[in-house]
Amino acid sequence: MIGGKPRVSDLVIGARNMIEAADVRPGDSVLLLADRSSDGDSIDALAAALRLHGATPMEFIVEPILRYGDVPEAALRAMAAVDVVVWVWPVFLNGSTNYRERLRTPKEGDAGAPTERVKPYKIYFEGWPGLLATDYARFPNELLWTIARKVKAIVAAGSKVTISGPNGTKLVAEYDNKRIYAMQTKPGEPAGRCHFPWGRCGVYNGSGTANGTVQLDCAQGVPGMLSEPMVWTIKDAKVAGVDGGGDIGLECKRLFKAMPGSDFFTEVMFGYHPKASTERGIQDPMHWEILSRYPWVGLGTSRKELTYRHVDGGCMQSNLAIDGRVLVDFGGRLTILDDPDIRAAAARYGDPDFLLSTLSHEGSALGGLW
Repeated sequence: MIGGKPRVSDLVIGARNMIEAADVRPGDSVLLLADRSSDGDSIDALAAALRLHGATPMEFIVEPILRYGDVPEAALRAMAAVDVVVWVWPVFLNGSTNYRERLRTPKEGDAGAPTERVKPYKIYFEGWPGLLATDYARFPNELLWTIARKVKAIVAAGSKVTISGPNGTKLVAEYDNKRIYAMQTKPGEPAGRCHFPWGRCGVYNGSGTANGTVQLDCAQGVPGMLSEPMVWTIKDAKVAGVDGGGDIGLECKRLFKAMPGSDFFTEVMFGYHPKASTERGIQDPMHWEILSRYPWVGLGTSRKELTYRHVDGGCMQSNLAIDGRVLVDFGGRLTILDDPDIRAAAARYGDPDFLLSTLSHEGSALGGLW
């Protein structure tokens, strides 16, 4: 690393981690779909690691696509022609109507969701500059999957998720424990699309009951913390009131008027990645590391709709419990990291206390210690 900027060689271990996590296979054709603001060094590191793995990388650069904007026809055709497509940050196509119509696969838990890897298999690579050199991206996959399996077992045995905090948040939602989503416990999971880095569990997907109030401290797509926290009042799984939030609070209210059905409370997730950084997560306008650490909620239209709208964000002043058992404490730490199986898995890579700590004074500015 020179002058605070990582070399491409600093990024390769993280790139190899992505290949392993996504189960990219030798012989796969892999499209790196980027836009003009995507990080060139990250693309180079991914391409080099893919070639060494025996896959065939190729690059396609588009103009920036708005969250709900159309994807260029040539890009849709290119994606359809390969085995794997990597959406390189800040590319994110989930809200695009023509992508949803042509290439989207149903989310796990929904009717028709795949159980085997689809073609093209989509990887959302959350790769802001330097991410591949961080401990968040270089964290051992098998250790993270061990944590995920423990988390999933607890959530799958429960039926009620509660988010609460001293700010007045008290949200209770009942969920279908057969429809847990967005978890990765092994390579190439979920079968339709994965993210990298990972470390998240989807609990409530809008199909159960939900009531209470919840404070959001950041919103996806909005840089930094919200100018003032946004509070949602939820009654019978609908967002009945929006208070505060500055411009994003007003945007929610405009959305409800413009798009019938967009006021549904559709999402409760939480993170369990020990190395997810609050500071980096706030700097990233998509806040992916916040989602890998804290409770997270969302509203909007049904995922099944082609015309899709979604507002979501992090609850950084709250904890999260399953059937009364706190899993994410106030401050965003997973409470089960002392589990003997997790510590034994960590010991295969080094000191469990260090590996499972959120912060360490030994860290570099990049957090890349692996």
